Amino acid sequence: MDFIFECFYTDTLDKISRNGLQDRSSRRDVLDHLNAIIGGCSDGQNMHTEEVARIAVLSAVRYHREQKDANGDVCLMGKYHNILYIALRTCWDWGVRDSAVVVVLLEEIYACEKTFERIFLGALFGPNAPHFIAGWRSDFRDQDENTRAMVYFLHHATSLDMTLPCWIARYEQERMVKFIDIPIESCGRSSPLRVALQASAPDLLLILLRYGANPNPPDGGSSAVLALLDKLTENGRNYVYQNVSCLQILLRNIPMIELPYKPIIYSTRREMFFERYGRLLIDKIIPKEQVYGVMSLRHLCRCRIRDLLRHNGQLPDGIDTLRLPRRLQRYIDLMEEIEGPDKDKDNDDDDDFPTTSRASQKKKVTKKGTTLESAKILKPIEEEDRPITSLAATTARMEPTPVVVVTEPVATTEASDAVNVTNTSTELSTTTTAITDTTTTTTTTLEEQEQQLDQQLQTISISESKEEEDVVVSISEVKEGDAVEMPAPSTSPDAEDEDNDATPVVIFDKPFSL
Repeated sequence: MDFIFECFYTDTLDKISRNGLQDRSSRRDVLDHLNAIIGGCSDGQNMHTEEVARIAVLSAVRYHREQKDANGDVCLMGKYHNILYIALRTCWDWGVRDSAVVVVLLEEIYACEKTFERIFLGALFGPNAPHFIAGWRSDFRDQDENTRAMVYFLHHATSLDMTLPCWIARYEQERMVKFIDIPIESCGRSSPLRVALQASAPDLLLILLRYGANPNPPDGGSSAVLALLDKLTENGRNYVYQNVSCLQILLRNIPMIELPYKPIIYSTRREMFFERYGRLLIDKIIPKEQVYGVMSLRHLCRCRIRDLLRHNGQLPDGIDTLRLPRRLQRYIDLMEEIEGPDKDKDNDDDDDFPTTSRASQKKKVTKKGTTLESAKILKPIEEEDRPITSLAATTARMEPTPVVVVTEPVATTEASDAVNVTNTSTELSTTTTAITDTTTTTTTTLEEQEQQLDQQLQTISISESKEEEDVVVSISEVKEGDAVEMPAPSTSPDAEDEDNDATPVVIFDKPFSL
């Protein structure tokens, strides 16, 4: 069967010119003829089509090497090299599962081109864009098919940990680079991951990272994270959704955002970073824990596990071999994010019981009445529980705050002297003495106070009807500093219920001492 395919390649290429396979239509014609031969050989030899396709691919690689060796180990390019892309499409069409055959074909292509741009450019920009970038068209119908083909070759290359020597101009030396990180010549020798970031393609970025692309590409360029941050700050605080999605996906693969401006001291680098990217921190585009603080242990473990699997060439298939719950496997594979506990909740209790926020456990504080001068918190006074201990109690049921204002001036003496009020009758003096005795006596019951007050009111109403006109009860006339609070009753066991009652305030035009 090998002889059949060797004769096919020799006869076909001899009939066409050197650049006969340059256009896509010519390659498709040869590919259709080859597919017909594969189908016929499968039916005639009673073999699986995949096995026949594998033999056809190896025959194409062998034909290319023979022509290359005949030219002094220099590829003739043109139709002699394009036969490899016909074999590449054959692998995809027939689903060759032998990773060794696919890797041999990829190595043969890289030996001549030193790049895999024909595989990546079609997935990044579509099938027609490479014609304007590199002068050729993709062999796949659309961008979706090209993306699936890229995943197919990534799968086979990573399964065998395919690494190739690559010249890095920045380091001026060759380094072994994985297939997925090989720079693209037509894009300034940038890695596919960096090109996906520049193209704002979060779906392709996720595919590349899942299959082991290095989040810090070894192509000698600047940091991919900082380049993306600069791109986000180009339009002020107007952020493109695709760029934000790319940043979120990229931050899943790195433990911390390394501050630039080395070797300056850390405090200065921190200030310089905030001056440049402070808006992203304020708008929560960048988590501050990933810049200044410490990320969660879950995230750090994911980054470490992925680094080990990437180094061993086991991404993403190696994740399924981990003895972890399916959800954690998807978390490590970047397919699912696990949210942490709510910071506003109290997690001190057992997990079996619902937690409540600390703010909801605070007791409600009710507003209570206060005196005009001392502003002490007192309990609200009910209408029927108002104390009847002074002349102000006569108007307590009509006014909210018992206040008595005397318009005539009174004379003040020393603290030890009694208050002498001139121009008052003997009945008013008797009433004042009764008020003082009532406030200082705590053992008098409420019924006795009411009886005494009734007698005093009758005496006052008969003899002092003229003086009642001089008494004006008004809260609006209260002046600051003129309030004198009557002494509160002593705290005795008998008067325990009266301690919380509001103390009436007596206000005169001039200060005096009781």
